[in-house]
Amino acid sequence: MGVQMCNWHFAFDLDGTITSEELLPRIAEAVGLRDEIAKLTELTLAGRIPFAYSFRERVKLLQGIPVSTVRNIVESVHLDPHIVAFFQQKADRCYIVTGNLDVWVGALCVRLGAQLISSTALVKGDRIVDLTSIVDKRVAARTIPRPFAAIGDGHNDLGMLETADVAVAFGGVHPPAPSLLRAATHAIYDGAALCRFLRQL
Repeated sequence: MGVQMCNWHFAFDLDGTITSEELLPRIAEAVGLRDEIAKLTELTLAGRIPFAYSFRERVKLLQGIPVSTVRNIVESVHLDPHIVAFFQQKADRCYIVTGNLDVWVGALCVRLGAQLISSTALVKGDRIVDLTSIVDKRVAARTIPRPFAAIGDGHNDLGMLETADVAVAFGGVHPPAPSLLRAATHAIYDGAALCRFLRQL
């Protein structure tokens, strides 16, 4: 007998999955650091440099920017409307698992109604003064009630997908990392198709 629908939980990556673009390059473009951030992001998504190292370097480049400015940029980013509608229906069973910082994306996640598992930072005077933790998505995934489906696009989502009962390599914005395609149970390239599939679980 199949698992009842009400028992499933859903773990979504944020950047390039829920959002229509990677957040750090968007933030960097707004403050004139596009090239530096874009290169680090590209290498990270492809799995050519470790996420934790890359993220620390990117935060160093961006930590002088007021947190309030970054929050405003994040709030202006386009979201996949099908995923937003899915959250509205099932927010109590949806998690956003992101390497991004709580102080940057927390308000967005509250608006979506999802539970947030993220990296964290200490803020004083509207500036980041310390990066206090970097999320390990494999470890984070172990805290999500089972059965659960994981949805991501980049190599840093690999641990989350390998832990999930259903693993979706999502290509809504750009092609999923090859490592994700190898680990995934499904590959989906459209937000509407993704949510139709998730509703069937």
